[in-house]
Amino acid sequence: KRHYPASIFCCYLSWVAYIFCNYDIAKDMIETKWELEKNLHRVYYGLGTVYFFDTLTFIALARKTKEDKWIRPAFASFEKAKKDAYSKPHRILMLETEMNVMMGKTKNAINNYNKVIHFARENGNPCEEAIANERACDFCLSQDDVQASHYYGEAYRLYLQWGARGKAAHMKTTYLLSGLFQ
Repeated sequence: KRHYPASIFCCYLSWVAYIFCNYDIAKDMIETKWELEKNLHRVYYGLGTVYFFDTLTFIALARKTKEDKWIRPAFASFEKAKKDAYSKPHRILMLETEMNVMMGKTKNAINNYNKVIHFARENGNPCEEAIANERACDFCLSQDDVQASHYYGEAYRLYLQWGARGKAAHMKTTYLLSGLFQ
């Protein structure tokens, strides 16, 4: 009886873990959710949000660990996300961009991040706009692109606008105190 609310709780925990860059915890919550869902007749998908964050988590793990074992679950979650995107095409573009960057196809990455940022803003979604700015920041850092500081500033501002003061503080610790921007 309690598997459904527990699976929803795991979804939310995995999203928070992803946002705070705790990808191993996010993965553990996703796997726990999958175990719980084996006993359910219906699963929670949060209007596509579940598959959106699942895909982002597996891409982040592939990037962080440089292990190919995360590519298959990333693609599987991405296929589910495409079916459940509803009226949020910026999510699919974000996932496509992240998948391409993961596969080394970076030619249009910054243009696509900018489109995602624009569409998330148009949809009134500061959380996903902040995530897109943070991903653009990380991409720029990986390319030694000076635009990273712009995206960092926007992500920081948007997390504060969204009310995520803890995440804004986390960004300060991660980016500023690590010496990335001096």
